[in-house]
Amino acid sequence: MKKSLWIVILSLLVSISAYADNIKDIEIESMKIGDSALDYFTESKLEDGELDWFNYSYKEYAHTLVSGKGVYDWFQISYKSYDDNFIIEGLVGIIVKKKYDDYKCNKELDTTALDISKLLKNTQQGKKQLYKVIYNPSEVFQKPSPSGKGILTSISFDLKDEGKIILSCYNMDDATNQIDSPIKDINQFDTFRIDLRSKALKYYLEN
Repeated sequence: MKKSLWIVILSLLVSISAYADNIKDIEIESMKIGDSALDYFTESKLEDGELDWFNYSYKEYAHTLVSGKGVYDWFQISYKSYDDNFIIEGLVGIIVKKKYDDYKCNKELDTTALDISKLLKNTQQGKKQLYKVIYNPSEVFQKPSPSGKGILTSISFDLKDEGKIILSCYNMDDATNQIDSPIKDINQFDTFRIDLRSKALKYYLEN
């Protein structure tokens, strides 16, 4: 049995199996790709949190936002539509930040990336990417926009099994942070995220 290494990175509790090659070797608060989301949340909670407007555009996969149960404020979980077992294909741990500036964002991103790269020997780390983004309540994954005032900074890791890890921090402009609406949208706030994607979900979103 592989030994598990428990590491604490900037208050993020992440479990990584020693000599990890696959996305299923990575856990966020005991959850991992390939698990059934029903092992952690009730079916009603998953369905109540589904992002209907986003799922309408991406019919093959459903996406739900559920409140965190520990370190993370929120989890975004992706699974195939009409999958009665709710097998996790994508998992994002989200921490909401207050007064998140570029210095704090980059420091946390660099430190977390360095620690993960030391543990995941067989991964290919990408270069840090920086985009301007504009808040769009109809998008779960914010897209680059030349007119955007928010800043998205990310570092990605490609695993041997073609799964993907994306570390990212969102530094949205003050006006976006303060938008008052009946339904709060996680994308309007400053956040730090660890995003795990299966091979299937990665290629689906990229293509």
